Amino acid sequence: MMTCDEIDAAMTSYVDGEIDLTTRQAVEDHCARCGPCRARGRTEEAMRRLVRSQASNLAAAAPPSLRARCVGAVPPGDAAPRRVARARRWIPLSMAATLLLAVGGVFLSGQQERLEAAFAAQLAIDHEKCFTQFGTGHPPLEAEEAEARLAAEYGVDLAVPAGDPLGEVVLVDARNCEYDAGHMAHLLYEVEGQQVSLFVVPDGSHAERTLEVVGHEARLWSDAGVGYVLVGNAAGPADVAVMDKAAAYMRAYER
Repeated sequence: MMTCDEIDAAMTSYVDGEIDLTTRQAVEDHCARCGPCRARGRTEEAMRRLVRSQASNLAAAAPPSLRARCVGAVPPGDAAPRRVARARRWIPLSMAATLLLAVGGVFLSGQQERLEAAFAAQLAIDHEKCFTQFGTGHPPLEAEEAEARLAAEYGVDLAVPAGDPLGEVVLVDARNCEYDAGHMAHLLYEVEGQQVSLFVVPDGSHAERTLEVVGHEARLWSDAGVGYVLVGNAAGPADVAVMDKAAAYMRAYER
């Protein structure tokens, strides 16, 4: 049985299909029994789907300074697998998010702006990963059921925005995701048939802004010491209109 450190070292090659059949089977056997490694694999796959889907927009080289920062973020030698093994959580400027920002040519001058852009990139990955895992065709989820699930399974006390009576905003799932400071609720919605995520960050404070990263739009705001990030596609005007509607609905919802 491979160890978690060995899985960390092999995961990139596994997702890229560049390992032999024996090692591939060993990785799959381990991930079938290990939740954190299985989640890491799904995250790697989600990141690669994002990169492939944005291939035409990611053709430009990253700015030299950002590329250097990506290289400098990788620990030397044998330290890399151990560091990754200890950090299976969303963290600002994580390697996955930093890489996406680098190949996308996203460069912001201020440290806070860079952190928020990296955080938004991470949530775009999580948005894709969770919707891929969840699939499609599920019935609406009642807000009360979502609140009970979050409280029972994750200890999260949250007033969940319900879907609207007309069915244009539909709550379909409620999950818990990790980031550097702990846990955050991830609410999955369909808005006019489009997939939209609302992340609720306890004790979080974000300057109100809209960021575009790897083909997704992230809208950040705070209310009463709680941070909110709305994530959805940003392929064109129709997607922006859906995000406008979703943002207005979530911000007006009475908690």
